[in-house]
Formats: sequence, structure tokens, C-alpha cells
Amino acid sequence: MICQRSACGPIGRCMPILFGLVLLAGCGRSFDKMGEARTAYALRGEGSIVIAAIDEPDLPGFVDGVRLALDEINAKDGGLLGRRLSLLVMPGGDEIDNLRPTIRRIAADARVSAVLGHRDSTIAVPASVVYNAARVLFLPPFATEQQLTIHGFRYVLRMLPDNLVMASQSANLARLFGYRRMVLLHSRDDYARELAFLFDDAARREEIEIVFRGSFFNAEENYRGLLGQLNGVDFDAVYLSTETESGARVLRQMRELGLHQPVIGSDRLNFGSLIQAVGQAGDRTIVPIVYGIQSSGARNAQFIAAFIQAYQQPPNQNAAQGYDSMQLLAATIVRARSTDPQVLATTAHHAPPWAGLTGIYAFDTDGNLYGKSYSFQILRFGRWVALPQVTLPYLLSRFGDYQREVALEQEAAPVTEAAIDDPRARGAPTPAAELEQTRSDAPAGAENSVVAGADADAPGVRAMPSAGEDAIEAAEPPAPALDLAALSDRRMDRAMRNQIWLALAQELLEFKRLALVVQSTGEGDTTLALARQVAAQRGFDVVTCALPAVMDDAQRGVPQPEPERGPPDSPPDMTAADPNPSRPAGSPDAREEPSRAWAISGATPLEKAALTCWSRLARLADAMLVIPQNGLEPAYVKRLNRTLRQFGVPAFALSDSLEADYGLTVALVSSGVNLNDPSIGLRFQGVLKDMRVSDLHRKLVNLPTVSANLDALAELGIRPPLEELTVIARAIEPTILSPPSPNPNPSPTTATEQPVP
Repeated sequence: MICQRSACGPIGRCMPILFGLVLLAGCGRSFDKMGEARTAYALRGEGSIVIAAIDEPDLPGFVDGVRLALDEINAKDGGLLGRRLSLLVMPGGDEIDNLRPTIRRIAADARVSAVLGHRDSTIAVPASVVYNAARVLFLPPFATEQQLTIHGFRYVLRMLPDNLVMASQSANLARLFGYRRMVLLHSRDDYARELAFLFDDAARREEIEIVFRGSFFNAEENYRGLLGQLNGVDFDAVYLSTETESGARVLRQMRELGLHQPVIGSDRLNFGSLIQAVGQAGDRTIVPIVYGIQSSGARNAQFIAAFIQAYQQPPNQNAAQGYDSMQLLAATIVRARSTDPQVLATTAHHAPPWAGLTGIYAFDTDGNLYGKSYSFQILRFGRWVALPQVTLPYLLSRFGDYQREVALEQEAAPVTEAAIDDPRARGAPTPAAELEQTRSDAPAGAENSVVAGADADAPGVRAMPSAGEDAIEAAEPPAPALDLAALSDRRMDRAMRNQIWLALAQELLEFKRLALVVQSTGEGDTTLALARQVAAQRGFDVVTCALPAVMDDAQRGVPQPEPERGPPDSPPDMTAADPNPSRPAGSPDAREEPSRAWAISGATPLEKAALTCWSRLARLADAMLVIPQNGLEPAYVKRLNRTLRQFGVPAFALSDSLEADYGLTVALVSSGVNLNDPSIGLRFQGVLKDMRVSDLHRKLVNLPTVSANLDALAELGIRPPLEELTVIARAIEPTILSPPSPNPNPSPTTATEQPVP
């Protein structure tokens, strides 16, 4: 336990809460009455919705980001729930005694629905006691101490992953870089001490030995006595948990003493202008971040343009955190249809995942954050540059850990009679009678558009119907647990990689019947063979439908005179032929005759064949693996997949790159990183231990970047467990899905304006 290891002892660990209790005791007015007044103001539905934002002197840009989001909401919709948003900006600080009047004033203002701010955990934790008692929703943007959410407060939501996540990611990165012997240095404050102890534990799990531990006071100027003890110590790197100013002094004095090992720092090392404070001594310093101005995506591009227009300078990480905080709060208000903090807190705790600029947000009932994770950047030659894709091993390992925990729980759980009687629960093939009930004839001219894909001699696959019929391939019982660690094996080929990727997709979407629309081409045959092999291993069925392999210009979609049809992004009309348009999409009745609900007028022959396949497979499968190289225009595939979603079937893809929007629910895409590119590999020179950059490249090249369309998941009713969100590296936007190539010549930026992968 951290409290047992702390130099201050258990009482020292409780000091922030004790400060909060002092704040409660020092206020004459009942906090219950404050909460009642706040609820009454919200229920009246009159006046402005007031949001308090704390203007911290060492967080430039944060309030600007909040104000930008607030102004956009007011300009676009005239506010929320018919009421304007108003911003109450209050001064911040790093001394709790000086901030007591500010905290009390916010708590006593019945108009304030939420507070955005208080950077430091030593302020945020005691303030949370007051805000919780007064029923004010509290979103601290940078507080990461575990104490923030261990007390069961209803009104506190983390906006950054906590110190445990930060320490675990940093230790995983250290192992990835080959570090086996490390020095651990931290300043003597609660935040730095907690993070250091957590890193110590995480390093042990990663089989890293801590060969030296040391601590210091932030206010000290001379650390040479402490650092001099490292002469003669054999170590690979340093973990440094402290603030920017003290960290800069440590780095300068380390280099003066001839200690040139790489340094992994805490997020606070990134709060100030470290480049100006440390100079060249900061080279090869690595810090965690959650936002980079060079991140890809339409959402970030719009944010940057709007911020520059409003403030005549580019945004930094602080601004992005402020913007996300306000937009997340607004989304919660809209979902809750109320500004009552009691309703807002409950809504936030149970809302589906939400995508912001800095990551994915989902909360448990204690306000802990899931989905969001850290990236890393390194200071090289006087500028910050991203370390692309180095977080993927951590994301995949955490997902693997969770899957193993679930498997152990399932092994320990008793088997019910219902599960024994249900053939699907045992992975049994779909009964032939059920298939016969769902068959329908193909449209004229598409007699061969649905063919059997089964090989009667293939292991684990039974003989299936002949050409012109739907083919379902039945598989063997499930295989052992998913081995994601194998993806880092330098000897792995593409075929084995794709097997693991498809198995990972099944873990995420939990499908039992997988649909494929294939052509007799190299890519189609390879994908079909892949699906068969993984199905035999993992116990799901494969449903296939064939597209013509030989096409003329009209079939390929080369421009031809054709009748007008709906906009390319609009889904086919699913209700025009439906005798009961009021029934929910995806219900059993809605899946009975899907061919009647799919519009085919005006499609090319190839599109007609594709529409036949999609419509027939919609009632036979619960997921579709999309092959992008199928001769169809991406816009048309997007329409088909969006309509497929209305039948309750998600579409996903496994690909080296995706350069268009196919309407996917999930995508597993190659990281796209080539560390052998000198402009990228230079970032890692002098940082890796006993390995070359090419060795690191082989560890990362087979790892997938998992993206998900959160709106599509919600529409499909798919609610991944919070722990599974860890593996989702990004939210799908209607733009390019491939990870951007890191800029080899990034412009100089401040410590919080950094590119991330």
C-alpha cells in the first residue's frame, strides 16, 4: 500500500481530505442547503447555465479552450436546453489556504452546475470534498492522484488517467526500450511520491530492477550531492517524478556530472516550458502527453482553426483539455436533459463512451476514467517530437490481461442448464432448417452472386450448399486464449498477424456468425482462407457471398449514364417497402425479409450484386468483415454498411491502410510506422538499450491500431466493458483512418504543444 510506504505515513496520505474537512467545517452555511438551492435553480429551467472555470497561472490556454467550446455551443444552438451558457472565471493557485474563499464562493452560488479546473491534486482533492457536499459536478483537468476518486464521491469525474495508468505506461515503455536497470528519483510531495511508488511497483511487474532510489525537495537548488551517488552505479535510464522547474535543475546537474542516460519524466515535467529551462541538457527526455497539435482528424483540424481565429495562436494541451471538458459537460447536459448536478452525475457515470480531442471518455460509478491513455514525446535537438505507436504494446497487454481475468471468472462460474441446452452457447452450427427459413432468391442477373465458400475437406468445416445458395461454414469449439504478445515476435508473417487480428476483432464484437463478401481474386481468396482458419480455431460460423470476379467498365463503376439516386452518403431506404416501419431496426421481424428493404434502383451491375450479398447476409450474420479491395466505390460500401448497421450487424476491416471512409464500426489498421525511415528513427537514437532501431521496428510493425465508431457501437447496442476500451487507440472519424506519418521536421513548439501519433 502506498500509505504504508509514504514517508508521511497514513496520516500524511489523508492530509488533502483533512484540508477538505476543514473547508467544510469553516463554512457557516449548510452544504445540504447549497445543494438543495442548486437543484431548485436547475429545475426552474430559467436563467443562464453557469459553468465555473479556474484560471491557473501555470496552465495557459486552459480557460481559452473552455471559452472557445462554450462560445461555439452558444453560437450553434443558442445554448443548451433553451438556455445560454455563461462562464464564471475564478483565479486559481497552488496554496489551499489562499483558495478557500474561491472554493466556498463557487459552492455557495446556486447557479453553478459544474467546476472545470484546479490543476494540482493537492488542491483538487480537498476541493472535491466541498464540491461533492454542495452537489457541484467537478471536472479537474490535470489532477491524477488516486485519492481523487477513492472516496466514493458522486460529483467528481477524472479528466486524465490516474497515476497508476501513467506509471504503468511509463514502465511498459521502459521495458520496450530495453531498460532493465533504472534509477528512481522524485520530489517530496504527495503527487510525486505516489507516482514514484507506483512506478516502482510497475517496473517490478515489467522485470525492471530499481538500482537506486532518491528524493529531494522542489525548492532545493543543488542536487549534486544526491546525483553524485549515481557515479559508479550501473543503470540504463532514470525515472524522474517532479515539477518542471526542479526537473530542469536535476537534468542540468545530471549532465554536468557526466550522467547522459535517457530520462522518463512525469506529466508535470511537461507543464512548464522545459525547453527554455533546461536547454540542451534536456535531450532524450521523455514525457507523457494526451494531445498534440499535429494529431490527425477533422475534429482536431477544426479545433486548431477555430482556436487560432479566436486567439491568434495555436492551441496547446491545456487548451485541448479545457475544450474537451466543456464539450463533455455539454454532451452530458444534453443526454441528461437537465442541469441538476445529481442527474448530471448519474448520467455521466452511465453514459456510453464519448470521443474528444484528447481521447475517449467513459466513467465508472466512482468517476474513474476509462478509454483515454497517454502518448509519449521526446525532446531531441531542442524540440519535442512524437514517439509514434510506442503505446500500442501497453494497450494490447492491458486488453490481454482483462481477457485472462474474464476467462478465469468464467471458468469459476457454474454452468447453467440454459447454456447447456442452447446450441449457440456451445458454438454449434446453425440448424439447416433455420437457414432454409431465411433463404430468398437473388435478383435477376445475379444468379451466381451468392456461392458456397466452404471446403468440405477443410478441417472443422462441413459440406455446404452448392452455388447460388448461402454458405455457412461451421467451426470447431473455441481455441485457447488470445495471444497478443505474439504480435511482437520479429518472425511473424502477415498471415499469422491477420489471424491474431481477426481473433482480436471477435473478442471485441463477440460475433458467432461472420459474413464475407468476396471475389475470386488474390485478396478475396486469402481473406476467405483466413476466416475459415480462425473460425475453426475459435468456434464461429462463416457466411459467404461471392461478387463477380470479371467485370466490364459498367460493373466496375466506371462513369456511365445512369438514373438519379440519393446522395452518396445517404443509406438506402429501408422503410419504403416495410409494411411495419414503426418496428425497431434490428428486431427479428425487421430481419425476416431484408431484400424488400434495400433499395437497388439505379445501381451498376456490380453494385446490384453487392447489394444482393449485403441484404442476404444481413439476416444470417452478426458481423461482417469488409474487404476494401473489392472493386466497389468506398462511398457505396459506406452506404451498405450504414444500412447493415440498422439490421444490428457491425462492419469491420483488417487492413494495412484505409484511405477512405467505409462506414465501419471497428477497424484494425497497421500502425503505419517505419522506424527505418531516418527522419523517424533518429528520434530513437541513443534512447534504446542493447537494440537497434530496426529491432524496435520489428516489435511494432505487426501491432494494430484499433479504431472504433462510438456512435455506431451505441446505435448497435454494443456496450464494451470499460476495461475493453483500453485497446481502442482512437475514435473513427469520417476521414482517413490510417495513422498519420510523423512529421520529420516539426516546427519548434512549447512543451505542451506536441505531436502525438
